[in-house]
Amino acid sequence: MTVNRLDQTNKRNSEVLVIGGGVIGSAIAYYLSCDGMDVTQLEGAHQANGASGHAAGMLAAGLEHFSSEELRRWAQRSQQLMGPLIDNLKLHSEINVAMNGSGFVVPFIKDRKPGEEFSETIDPAKQKHWWDKSKLQDEIPGITGNAEGALFYPKEHQLLPAELTKAYIKAAQKNGVAFIDHCSVSRLLLENDRVTGVETNQGIYRADKVVVAAGLGSDAILGSIGIELNTYPVKGEMVALSMNSETLRYTIYTPDVYIVPKPNEEIWIGATSIPYGNDHKVSAFGLNTLLHKATGLVPGIEEAAFLRTWAGLRPQTIDGLPYIGAYSEVQGLYLAVGHYRNGILLSAVTGETMSRLLSGETEDEIGIRSFSASRIIKKRRGIYC
Repeated sequence: MTVNRLDQTNKRNSEVLVIGGGVIGSAIAYYLSCDGMDVTQLEGAHQANGASGHAAGMLAAGLEHFSSEELRRWAQRSQQLMGPLIDNLKLHSEINVAMNGSGFVVPFIKDRKPGEEFSETIDPAKQKHWWDKSKLQDEIPGITGNAEGALFYPKEHQLLPAELTKAYIKAAQKNGVAFIDHCSVSRLLLENDRVTGVETNQGIYRADKVVVAAGLGSDAILGSIGIELNTYPVKGEMVALSMNSETLRYTIYTPDVYIVPKPNEEIWIGATSIPYGNDHKVSAFGLNTLLHKATGLVPGIEEAAFLRTWAGLRPQTIDGLPYIGAYSEVQGLYLAVGHYRNGILLSAVTGETMSRLLSGETEDEIGIRSFSASRIIKKRRGIYC
């Protein structure tokens, strides 16, 4: 049943409150609704307003850097969930997230000693996906002639991140979730060390369980009851161009830059990484850096038409691991914060994990102990384990 806005606003009591209308909060609300829970989702601005609406939308568990092997495995689990999940979301939301399943290409630029072959330096397990120079030029005619070959990653996909967020929300609404936007949370409400709801600019909303998944906004919400989360922003700048004469099919990925083909002959180029960058300005230096690196890979980009630039603020944690799970000192309080640059990729597994936790499974049973939200308490007390 779709809940209209009037009904949403008047719904003041729920089994679960999810705070945050980005891709993480929306995935959690969707998964909880699929398990039959009564959910209200609150967003301080509008859908996909934060990092979720400013990402490149890459699902690249095999290429992204992760701060632990457990996080890598978690990302791989999420990537496996994404295929059937997106089919379900499209069925129930009728939103096209523009999934591009062509795969990712990692080119190797000529800088080797004479006689040294790239293919000989590649992990044997990956050599079956090695494209020599001729194959690479056939598949990507616009690639630089300095590329001696490439590794092809057929399982890495990408999509429109804002549309994925909207699809989660709409599908969740069809399951009965009340989504309320422009509803900013000022503080959490506690009674006898138990969370009972939140106070917002639209009044008080009560619930037995509250999930804080508001990205960088989570710090202020948790700070209202004395919890110091200490996430920090990492700014990423991007630029969109129109490639009318030379449309790319594959995503080109390197450690320095990625070139992502999108619908309507757009390509998105990203992304810079500026720790503690706390504004949405795109610098001339950042833009020049991205374009210089991109044209070094695909020279034809120099002729592309400029469309727009933007910057997003990714929520990073001090140890590089997200906070996922129950906060043990406050009964009924759960966190899902700190996904850094992989929120889109990790949204599915985060939604699944939080639904399992709220259904009664433990962190040990699910295998996410290193992500425990309670490690905040240990660090505050000087315990590192």
